[in-house]
Amino acid sequence: MKKKIAIGLIIVLALMGFIYYQYTRSFSYQYTAGRQAEEKKEYYDATLHYRNALEKNPSDTRTLFALGNVYYKMGSQKQLAEQYLLRAVKLDGSYTRAFRLLLQIYESDGAYDRMESAQQYAKGDEAKAIFKDYLIRPPVFSVSGGTYDDDILLTLSAPEGGDDYEIFYTTDGKAPNGVHGHLYDGSIYLTEGKTRVRAVCRNSNGKFGEVESHTYTIRYKTPSEPKASPDGGEFTSEKKVTLAADEGTTIYYSWSKKSRMPDTSDNVYTEPVKIPKGYNVLSAIAVDRHGNKSKVYHMGFSYYPDK
Repeated sequence: MKKKIAIGLIIVLALMGFIYYQYTRSFSYQYTAGRQAEEKKEYYDATLHYRNALEKNPSDTRTLFALGNVYYKMGSQKQLAEQYLLRAVKLDGSYTRAFRLLLQIYESDGAYDRMESAQQYAKGDEAKAIFKDYLIRPPVFSVSGGTYDDDILLTLSAPEGGDDYEIFYTTDGKAPNGVHGHLYDGSIYLTEGKTRVRAVCRNSNGKFGEVESHTYTIRYKTPSEPKASPDGGEFTSEKKVTLAADEGTTIYYSWSKKSRMPDTSDNVYTEPVKIPKGYNVLSAIAVDRHGNKSKVYHMGFSYYPDK
């Protein structure tokens, strides 16, 4: 009899052990153990429990969020955090906590392209509203960066849907938000040299978004040498000379017995000029609005009227 009781007790204990073993492998146990480890800041142990729980229920969004949250807290595992949070929001497009943490990660990395990609999974007004505080697109530049030969009047405008945005910018390459940014209230005039313009939008909650940057290199070109018609020669009747130069330049000219260097104190060309009697050299120069001068035009003209 005692032997039977002992055998029965062994069977009961074995059964209880098996049940307990099964329980410790269950979703509920592993998820709870993960929460407890997380509260103790034992993050590595927490990830083991949460992953075990996820094996039992791969579609449980709470566990996916918990794993993403723990990996984020670990500091060096943001990529893993992103993976689990993305899985959570793909399964539940109204999971605002998951969206908010995911966007925080993207914001810290400046990954606005990934932020924009994640927006497609947001379902419902509450989840979509979260993006308004994170996905703040940059201003639109009227002129793209590059190399130019004249001044640029640059304008900045808010992106589509950003009617309540303010725009801040810098022209020295520093971050446009914070203490360095200037509030944009019109146009930006760029002159000769190299200028890096950085600009950002700030929403009505005072939050800055993605920074846009363009670099402009402006090198003024030297005006072309003036052209004359006729281009020198000998004449026996009265003749006028027509001068032409690059658009936007002013032509200064002089007549003398030999070549000379004209300057802005000489005659301003406005209409064809008469060739003086005798032999004279026409000297002309084109000057642009920046004060850049062309090469000097020199040509001899002889005018001896018939008697």
